[in-house]
Amino acid sequence: IGAYLLITNLYRIPGLPFGNSGDSVKVTDKIDEIEINISSISTTVIPENRDDVEVELKGKGKAHVSKSGDTIEVRYERGFFNLGWFPFFNQSKLTVYIPEDYDQDLSLIVGSGHLELDGTSMKLNELSADVHSGNMRLQNLSAETFTHNVASGNSRIDKLTTKSGEIEVHSGNVTVDEYTGKLEAEVNSGRLKATIADLTDSIDASVSSGLLDIDLPDNADFTLKGESNSGYISNSFSLDDSTKGKKKMEGKHGAGTHEVNIEVNSGKASIR
Repeated sequence: IGAYLLITNLYRIPGLPFGNSGDSVKVTDKIDEIEINISSISTTVIPENRDDVEVELKGKGKAHVSKSGDTIEVRYERGFFNLGWFPFFNQSKLTVYIPEDYDQDLSLIVGSGHLELDGTSMKLNELSADVHSGNMRLQNLSAETFTHNVASGNSRIDKLTTKSGEIEVHSGNVTVDEYTGKLEAEVNSGRLKATIADLTDSIDASVSSGLLDIDLPDNADFTLKGESNSGYISNSFSLDDSTKGKKKMEGKHGAGTHEVNIEVNSGKASIR
């Protein structure tokens, strides 16, 4: 027990190379990543005109901001005796303030909690978002690359623009509205519903015992290539040069500029 307490509190000891911790940490040009890792608490991330990362906690537990190398980390601790076995009784709320002009990497990790971020005016290099038995809501974000992992959780994303995005769903539910950019998706025993605001690149998706719903613009120019094995693919678009069989669906809509590749195994995919 003593060794555990020592290891988990090293970042609080000044002078050690594990970084400095406190309620706020200044963001310098040497910071490449901000990581927000929370569990069993409702969290709101607010970008605003400031030059540091600061936390504000209302309720029980402890919130920490620490710097380790080129990364600023935000953590929340409920405490050993703070209803650890019944997280749904925790009414604490955490607010994390970050600079609105921050343009490097942002990592969001949620376990058995809830996180919201409205990133209006933010333009990130890399945005990664992981949900494990929790909930996440993201709005108005722009990033060069986007990765999203959901396992037994739920997420909703409104207005996301990226050059390249990857979404993996495992026994969870993901809803994406007004998405723009390249998309690679993998759905396993879960559900992904994606509405594409502007088809500017390819879509590659695979489904295994899950549900996939992709809503494309009426004027989208794409070439559809679908394969199903013990699964089902439906398409609402009229296709030129089309080929349709029991396990295969191909065709072109409009100029056929961008590839839409769908593979289904023991699941269902809908293109509309």
